Amino acid sequence: MKHIAALMVFVAVTVVPFTTAAQNQRAPFRPVTDAMLEKPDPANWPMWRRTLDSWGFSPLDEVNRSNVNQLRMVWSRAMGSGNVQEATPLVYNGVMFVPNPNDYITAFEADTGRPLWEYRRELPADLGKYLPFFSINRNLAIYGNTIIDTSADDFVFALDAQTGTLVWETKILDYHKGAQQSSGPIIARGKVISGRGCEPEGGPEACVITAHDARTGKELWRTRTIPAPGEPGDETWGGVPFERRYHVGTWMVPSYDPELNLIYIGTSVSSPAPKFLLGGNDKKHLYHNSTLALNADTGKIVWYYQHIVDHWDLDHPFERLVVDTVVAPNAKEVTWINPRLKPG
Repeated sequence: MKHIAALMVFVAVTVVPFTTAAQNQRAPFRPVTDAMLEKPDPANWPMWRRTLDSWGFSPLDEVNRSNVNQLRMVWSRAMGSGNVQEATPLVYNGVMFVPNPNDYITAFEADTGRPLWEYRRELPADLGKYLPFFSINRNLAIYGNTIIDTSADDFVFALDAQTGTLVWETKILDYHKGAQQSSGPIIARGKVISGRGCEPEGGPEACVITAHDARTGKELWRTRTIPAPGEPGDETWGGVPFERRYHVGTWMVPSYDPELNLIYIGTSVSSPAPKFLLGGNDKKHLYHNSTLALNADTGKIVWYYQHIVDHWDLDHPFERLVVDTVVAPNAKEVTWINPRLKPG
């Protein structure tokens, strides 16, 4: 495991070319289950921040402060081309799966860098006309025998984890209408949960969080982050017509609490950012700049917390770390709490 821990230091900016050499020499693939995702083996990194609570922490301890200066590069490869490199690889039983820009995905042996397979999605030539950063591919998910991702052309799709061949794909939205899949999904009890950015051209229907069956790709639910007339939160837009409610995106990766069966995800600013151009400075314009908690089975918003009514483009879509603690803990007894936060 020392090699895998060392490789993770630098392989976030590496990838390999295609070959099938050694593919048949590997041990039989063990399907990934919900239990394995909810309590990952310390040697594995099976999702974006390793665990569903998004802590981003590895319990491996062979590399520490006393020997970290002994790390040496074992191998390196070039990443696929693209305008943004923000990839986090998965590691499962010694195999590394790497998302590259433009939906180029590779698998290789983590200790040697030996390639196992690659997948190159054929993308429409006009993506750049509708999406500003369409080539971003931050992360992948793994479930059963498949690697699962969302694509630049607005599909969710699954690849055979042993061969890289396409198993299923499902269209989520029309990329011409401004929905940007800049991050991949997580898996919550067999459901593929994904958010996305949504350009103003797409209107409120592009600003959705979706769930798909991880085995078949069938859509299970979709939830808008901008309420429609008659829905809770509609009154917070000050009479702005529904079709002019823009850009409440969820372009980063969700978190999940299996015990409560809740998905946690952050939202971005609305657009145009100054609220006097929308419904008025005194309106909340839900659900922008909020943390949303969604029932994983239905997509229903169970609760929300709006962090700030934003006028200055201060986005809040980033990862939510799930922490078990008492309600309103004493700041003197909880070292991680922000002392500037006041109970409310």
